[in-house]
Amino acid sequence: MTVSAALPYDAIEHIRLDGTELIRLVSNADPTLSVPHCPGWSLRELTFHVARGWNFWAGVLSAGITSRNDVREIPEIERSPDHARLVDALFDAHVRMCDALHATDASMQVWTWTGSTQRVPWVARRMTHETMIHLWDAGQAIGLDFEFAAEVAADGIDEWLTWFAAGERAEGEKKVGGTVKLKCTDSELLPGHGEWFVSAMKEPKATFIRANRKGDAAIRGTAQDILMWLWRRSSNIEIIGDEVVARRFQAFTDLT
Repeated sequence: MTVSAALPYDAIEHIRLDGTELIRLVSNADPTLSVPHCPGWSLRELTFHVARGWNFWAGVLSAGITSRNDVREIPEIERSPDHARLVDALFDAHVRMCDALHATDASMQVWTWTGSTQRVPWVARRMTHETMIHLWDAGQAIGLDFEFAAEVAADGIDEWLTWFAAGERAEGEKKVGGTVKLKCTDSELLPGHGEWFVSAMKEPKATFIRANRKGDAAIRGTAQDILMWLWRRSSNIEIIGDEVVARRFQAFTDLT
């Protein structure tokens, strides 16, 4: 089994292309520019964050790590004040990440923060969305808009619901108090589904099904716009029904 066969898109190719574009952007931009949707971050902090993530998962895959104790052995990326050195570290981490995904059998189990080991496609999926969203962040800092493939963005919604939604309640947030439907308006571009019904947001995970079912609140938009709304980066969606439920749903999960 290959990584690509386990996902509805070529994850390695998306990581390669989006990562290359991200490296190009941060190489040529002012590193002190603020990243609008990452409070307190400049492009320098964004560069370090992505480099550290790529480096970490490349290390997990390359060493076949299955234990939390062994995670500590992965060398850290240096937080250099020299932006050119930081970009070099980003480039090297990207190469290692892509090489590790190519070289590792997709059936291999590795350590993850989910509480159990997962197969390699879990890492490929996570890095696809991490890279894509932070490319969008870098573009926003510079004044560029990116459009991503609908099937990848829709998979990002599914990943968010599966692994992030309700993982931990944000401090001070109330219960959602209702059900939520997510509806992609570009579903004709999606090979499978573009609708989710979330019946509960209760730590440590959301309860949802991939189906067309009426909710107390419905969130409509393109797959990319819904994904960015879930990650609190965009408001370019339509809310139908109970707006309080919709806003509580978006705010419920601690994403810091």
